[in-house]
Amino acid sequence: MTAPLAEAVPPAEADVAVVGAGTAGLALALGVARAGLSVVVCEKQAAPPAPLRGEIIQPNGLAALETLGALEAVRARPHAAVSRYRFRRIGRGPLVTFDYGELSGPHAVTWVMLPSTVQGALVECLGAFPNATLCTGATVTGLIRESGAVRGVSVRQGDTRHEVRARLVVGADGPASRVRRELGVGALAVPYPEGYLTGLIPRGDFGDDAFYYLGKREILGLLPVAKDTLYFFYLADCDAVPELRRRGSDWLRDRIAAIHPPAAGAATAIASWRDLTFHPCTRVMASRWYAPGAVLLGDAAHSVNPHVAQGRNLGLVDAAELAGRVIPDLSHGRPVAPAVLHAYERARRPQAETLQRLGNELVLFWNAGHPVLTGLRDRGFAGMARRPRARARVTALIAGLSDTPLGPGERLRLLL
Repeated sequence: MTAPLAEAVPPAEADVAVVGAGTAGLALALGVARAGLSVVVCEKQAAPPAPLRGEIIQPNGLAALETLGALEAVRARPHAAVSRYRFRRIGRGPLVTFDYGELSGPHAVTWVMLPSTVQGALVECLGAFPNATLCTGATVTGLIRESGAVRGVSVRQGDTRHEVRARLVVGADGPASRVRRELGVGALAVPYPEGYLTGLIPRGDFGDDAFYYLGKREILGLLPVAKDTLYFFYLADCDAVPELRRRGSDWLRDRIAAIHPPAAGAATAIASWRDLTFHPCTRVMASRWYAPGAVLLGDAAHSVNPHVAQGRNLGLVDAAELAGRVIPDLSHGRPVAPAVLHAYERARRPQAETLQRLGNELVLFWNAGHPVLTGLRDRGFAGMARRPRARARVTALIAGLSDTPLGPGERLRLLL
């Protein structure tokens, strides 16, 4: 974060107050600021975290970044352009390759990068607007309400308390959103039994493709995130993490080398558990995404399993959609009408629900240990390898370019 933004004090008034400086919150703030409206972003952390993992920006996320005017700023930062995702059965060879080059449109590719890349680019873009204020170490402690509507936020920054009046409050504060709780909005939050051990190792001569290896209750992913860096993730039961930690890291280094031998040398960079991060996974869906004067964005409204590789992308698309809908009311000096926020939710909820259902299905089959489920999984992949049209449709769904999964008849044909 740039110094002028990081040292900012919350203003007394703004058109929009955003809670949370993650990807979705910063993207929404940028969209609002570009329209000439005043926006303040309150982030409770003093600095953004730097987890040892990568993230995939899908075609829909790239399109949203372009709409928000941040695509070139992201392009200028380290990332890897990945078109092919090669799925293999551990110890048994190739299953199918999903090639984004088979898609149509201006963004038929994914960009894989560190989580800080997009956030850093958005902060850089936001810093060009004097009507935008980003406050770190600023914890929102409550909502200001008047006449049954939200009219701002109470903020604690260090030992000082502030009140920020705003015509719209945006909760972009993640799956455990305080704004959502303060609004009294219920949410279905379901933890998955498995999470992921992740880390970064040297890329070496890994190549430009990403690899997913699937076995019996075992998944290894290897994805380039920069010209010299490779990101890996490994499936792990949440309950087994304490025992895995006691075992150290040698077992994981050896397992990566056994599954993907060309990465054996790079895997030696995993020297201890300090080189790893464990990420549990939870599915969240808020019962509603808005209230008078306030709206939820990104993971505060919905979160999906990482198998669908759409978490941050959904937040970016949410931001572009919401900015476009609220700017007219705000530009005319009035609070955003509930009908406008309702239209935003109606536009965005179907895709989030579709991808949640897809995530649950992928967890059932990809994480499986039972031979019937793993057999169906492998036959489904083999069917997609034989049927380019079905494969392209699945790729478009994961890419965020379609909301329509394969129907029962199409799935059955993949198994035949």
